[in-house]
Amino acid sequence: MSFKDKYIINQEFEDLFSFDSEKEELEHDAKAIMFRFLSSFNKVIDEPIKKKEIAEAINTSPSYITQLFKGDKLINLITLAKLEKAFDFTFEIQAKKNKEDYSGNVGNIARMIALIPKNIDSKFNNLKPNYNNKLIDISSRRKIKNMAL
Repeated sequence: MSFKDKYIINQEFEDLFSFDSEKEELEHDAKAIMFRFLSSFNKVIDEPIKKKEIAEAINTSPSYITQLFKGDKLINLITLAKLEKAFDFTFEIQAKKNKEDYSGNVGNIARMIALIPKNIDSKFNNLKPNYNNKLIDISSRRKIKNMAL
């Protein structure tokens, strides 16, 4: 394997972080929020617990709990409230602002991913989600690949 081949990103890996539509991206974000809740739930439980025990504690089916932890279904607020009550804890919710201007970071991220030379930062100033081309670069995916190698 040559040095160049070692840093080529496979299409399957790129597709993990790209979306065909805004709806698909929102569904992904909703699952990420749900997994943060489920992860914090797992952290407050002192010892490992079976999905069946969780289901019994909140009066639901074990398959529903499994579907939640696999990401097949989204959790709702009633289920979160049931978890809090059954296991005697409270979820802490915090909101924080996302960075509004990513243009300064995009060149650094692209360089890390594709080993782009430092002198082309100015070409990454107008980046935004592009659902049609599954890339954040509004011009095209090929442009980034061609510049990288």
